[in-house]
Amino acid sequence: MMNRLLISRLSVGLAICILLTSPVAVALSPSGQDEPDQPEALDRLNGRWKLDWNQSDSLGPAMKALEVPWLVRQMAGVIAIQIAIEVAPDDCETCSPSLRIRSKNPIKNTSRVVTLDGVARPFTDVMGNDSMDLFSWHPQFGMQMVRERVLNSGKSAKILERRTVTDDLSTMISTMTVWVEGEERASVRRILSKVDH
Repeated sequence: MMNRLLISRLSVGLAICILLTSPVAVALSPSGQDEPDQPEALDRLNGRWKLDWNQSDSLGPAMKALEVPWLVRQMAGVIAIQIAIEVAPDDCETCSPSLRIRSKNPIKNTSRVVTLDGVARPFTDVMGNDSMDLFSWHPQFGMQMVRERVLNSGKSAKILERRTVTDDLSTMISTMTVWVEGEERASVRRILSKVDH
């Protein structure tokens, strides 16, 4: 019974770790509806990306702020993570751009389509946590996401993630900031290397 409970808690905690390392975060641009200056700016996100553990900050502080159990925080550095981003074809001049984001890891593979229109939409993660997620595009900050949710303690949390791609198209830089009850609790910089050039 105790082993089953421990395995269940580890599975839940690892799912939180997966969510923190998958591309889910973005901030509303000042105008709320920024579109890419050029279509190719958004296309830079296309491809398969692998997390570079050596160049990336630890997720520990962010996971602690989000009330992830200690054992899971310790295990977070051993999960190999890859994401694939595919920009949807621009079939409509008045439509906001959208992306398909696939996350591949040993625990669970996920796929999600997001629209970069600055509109908050309800989302339920693999663990059943409900949040409001807002995705947008900003010429300076790239793809951005804001996720707002209530933690197990009842406190409100907000996660802001921004993703940009370097000029040589080989590296994606992800910066994530976590606020709890309006106070900044963690800021993490992650580096992803392009797998297919």
